Amino acid sequence: MITPDDSAEPLQKLPAGMPRRYAEYKPASTESSAPLTNVGGYEDLLKYLRGRGQTLPRTPGSLVAIDDLIDGADDRESLVRLARPTGMFYGDVLTHTIPEARWEVVEEEYPLVRVTSIVAVDVVRIAIRRLAVSRPTLEENYAHVLGIAGVEA
Repeated sequence: MITPDDSAEPLQKLPAGMPRRYAEYKPASTESSAPLTNVGGYEDLLKYLRGRGQTLPRTPGSLVAIDDLIDGADDRESLVRLARPTGMFYGDVLTHTIPEARWEVVEEEYPLVRVTSIVAVDVVRIAIRRLAVSRPTLEENYAHVLGIAGVEA
């Protein structure tokens, strides 16, 4: 498995979330677990960029590199397969740069990053939208989230 260029941190596993068609009801676990901050899911994005001779550390600067990749693509449709990996990478950048940010899953396949007690960022849908439209960029979205979380850039 390809790992990010900046960490030997082990990957954590996201919970499954609520399936779209049915739900199984069972008692909640009473165990307290550490918040999820490093879930991966962007190996295809790392592989694609390494094939272009680029590295991708989990930093806000890497979001600029992804924005440049999207804006420079002749055919954005060719990048659609990288939408989920891009969202997962964006989420890991958030969890590594915003104190108290953590992954959570409500809807299956669409994990969120909780940045405050009332605000969660739907990172996969943000990446899908970024591939469809030029603004806001991932960098702009990140700056907005920092403002919401009350974190200085």
